[in-house]
Amino acid sequence: MITLDDKLDIFHKVVFKEEEEKCKKALEELEEKNRFILEEKKIELAKRKEEIINRRRILAETQKNEMLSKATQENRGKILEKREEVLRDLISSLEDRAREFVLSHDYNDYVLSKIEDLIREIDEKEIIIGLKEKDKVNLEDSILNLGKENNKDISFNIVVSDIIGGFILSDKDMSYNLDNSFKTIIEENRYLIGKRLYSSLEKTGGLNG
Repeated sequence: MITLDDKLDIFHKVVFKEEEEKCKKALEELEEKNRFILEEKKIELAKRKEEIINRRRILAETQKNEMLSKATQENRGKILEKREEVLRDLISSLEDRAREFVLSHDYNDYVLSKIEDLIREIDEKEIIIGLKEKDKVNLEDSILNLGKENNKDISFNIVVSDIIGGFILSDKDMSYNLDNSFKTIIEENRYLIGKRLYSSLEKTGGLNG
C-alpha cells in the first residue's frame, strides 16, 4: 500500500527530475550560447589582430617605400648635381683650350677662313664684323682685302664682352647677328656636349643612378 510519504516522495522525485532536466537543459543551452559567444569573440579578436598586423605591415611597407623613394631621389639629385659639375668642368676646359687656340699661329688663318666663307654666302654689301680689339689690330687689313675681293664694304666693331675669340658678323643696320664667337659656339653646343658626356659616363659605368 502506497502511503502519503511514498506519494510525496514520488511527487518530489518527479518534480525534482523535471526541474533538474529543465536546469540541465538551460545550463547546456547557456553553455552552448557562451561557447558560441566565446568563439565569435575569438574569431573577432583574431580578425582584429590580423587587421592590426596587416595595417602595421602595410604601414611598415609604406614607410620603407617612402624611405627608398626619398633615398633614390636624393641619390638621383646628387648624381645630377655631379653630372652638372662634370659638365661645367668640361665646358671650362673647352673654353681654356679655345683661349689657347686664340694664342696659336693657326688662329688668324682660322678666323679669316670663316669670315671669307660667310661673306661669300650673304647678299648684303655692307657688313659689320665684331672682333676683340687685339684681333681687329691683327686682322683688319686682311679682312678688308677679303671684302674687296668679294665686293663687300666692311666696317668693324670692337666687342667688349668676353667672346674668347672668333667674330660676330652683322648687317649694317645690325638687324641680325651671325655669332661665330668661341664663347657662343661652346654655349650653343652645351646640350650636345652634355649628351655625349652623359652617354660616355653611362657606358663606362660612371655616375649612374
